[in-house]
Amino acid sequence: MGEQKTNPVLQAIDNSPEIEQEKKYPEGLLQFKDKNWQAFYHCHSTAKDIQHLFETEHGHFHIFVKVSEQPVKWSHVVALSMDELGQPLRWFMVNHWVSGETWLESNLFDDLLKYIPYKDQDSVLAQWLMVMLDLYKPEIKELLKKRDAALSGLDSEQCLKDRALYLLAEKNINLKEKFASQNFV
Repeated sequence: MGEQKTNPVLQAIDNSPEIEQEKKYPEGLLQFKDKNWQAFYHCHSTAKDIQHLFETEHGHFHIFVKVSEQPVKWSHVVALSMDELGQPLRWFMVNHWVSGETWLESNLFDDLLKYIPYKDQDSVLAQWLMVMLDLYKPEIKELLKKRDAALSGLDSEQCLKDRALYLLAEKNINLKEKFASQNFV
């Protein structure tokens, strides 16, 4: 992406000069080669929305994994907050009402996250997102546990629909530190 003078956000919005708030990018969602993952990018605009939670955020990716073939069902794995320069800020977990997917307890993600297909993707954006998921797999698993802990002790049906519960867990990202800890630098 650096060689092409682009970044993940520009890739997702297809270098569009204007971005519509709440619209999902790319058009038709980002599909991954193995068809078991999908994602989209979007932005929020109003003070009534979540923008106050992410003052430095331009928008974020929502990433889903397929959990059933017949019928096809998806589960929200994690969201990735991005700044206006297209750099990752934080991973975060949202409540069920936000994404409306098939809800899974954190332990059920273990097998789904074992193999993240970051090689041979059809786009550099798909490959970048899969590499980020793979690189941060331990942190994402921990965030899933924190998400579940944030809801524990509450009436499960009620809390999954509670609009006051949006952000359930988050973790800031520092790619330079992460690469150094993985001996990439």
